Amino acid sequence: MKPEDERPILAPGPRLTPIEIPGRDPVPVTLLTGFLGAGKTTLLNRILNGEHGLRVGVLVNDFGSINIDAELVEGVEENTINLTNGCVCCEIRDDLVNSLEQLLTRDDVIDYVILEASGVAEPEGIVMTFLNARYEKLLRLDSITCVVDAEAIFTHAENEELTALKLRQIGFADMVLLNKVDLVGPTHLEVIEDWIGQHLQRIRIVQAQRCDVPLEILLAVGRFDPAHLEAQQQNPELVGDQQTASQLFSTWNYESDQPFSIEKLETMVRRQLPASIYRCKGIVYCAEAPEQRHALQAVGRRTELTPLDDWGTRPPRTRIVAIGTGFDPGELTELFDNCLAETTSNPIN
Repeated sequence: MKPEDERPILAPGPRLTPIEIPGRDPVPVTLLTGFLGAGKTTLLNRILNGEHGLRVGVLVNDFGSINIDAELVEGVEENTINLTNGCVCCEIRDDLVNSLEQLLTRDDVIDYVILEASGVAEPEGIVMTFLNARYEKLLRLDSITCVVDAEAIFTHAENEELTALKLRQIGFADMVLLNKVDLVGPTHLEVIEDWIGQHLQRIRIVQAQRCDVPLEILLAVGRFDPAHLEAQQQNPELVGDQQTASQLFSTWNYESDQPFSIEKLETMVRRQLPASIYRCKGIVYCAEAPEQRHALQAVGRRTELTPLDDWGTRPPRTRIVAIGTGFDPGELTELFDNCLAETTSNPIN
């Protein structure tokens, strides 16, 4: 399984004829965008565990990032998890349209679709895919929500391309979920809203902690407005030379079947992880609790290493992915190697 941000940015496969499912109306779709670590997966988990009465189909780039309680899981089939509340999670394998078609042509009819875009995805291309006339009988774009990390939004502000990408993700949304507001003060929040207002107009902003917002403002709201989309396409702040994710970002992967020292790993990630790493996440095999999986999450200055479920029949193995710009992959590998419990390398300062 490829991690989320190693995957190609969502793009439609070539189609020559319209997609139509006889007897079914177009299914409403909510698109979730937002930069790395903003909280999109946290929001998805709230929806999947929430009481909304809808049979929701969720499309994600990283299937393993969805945290579903064991009692909710009814069955797993290849890239699909069926849940007891009628929801379905599917991993995007090849292209967006094929994944949508597979989801919407299931025997158990889906009422609603939520698509989580990659954290480095350009939103306009995905939106235009949904609006293609070939898919008008298959789906209906209902809303676009951009999740923004209130603490980290201005991180790496000197990188103009990165800042422009964040602006485009916000600009093409019809609602911004300003997340993690508990980590900053009121003045910081005012600065964020002023900054967004200076570049963009008519953007609705809702503040939240851990993406805890009423589901009624997210699902089946009919907020998408083609006129807003057209205005943003003409906004000089959002147009220009758009580099692809592969041009802007580099991805690094790490795997090991040797256990890590929790103390060494936490200390290294907090003190020595290069500032050019925007996001680092993975599943970790730890020497202090070898029977239990741990989740590593690092976004900017924030680092979490939290216990998950037991490995069970799965062989213990660490898998980590990082994404950033201008870092040395060999140096990064050495930093993590030095955190292995059996390492004889010099201790971390």
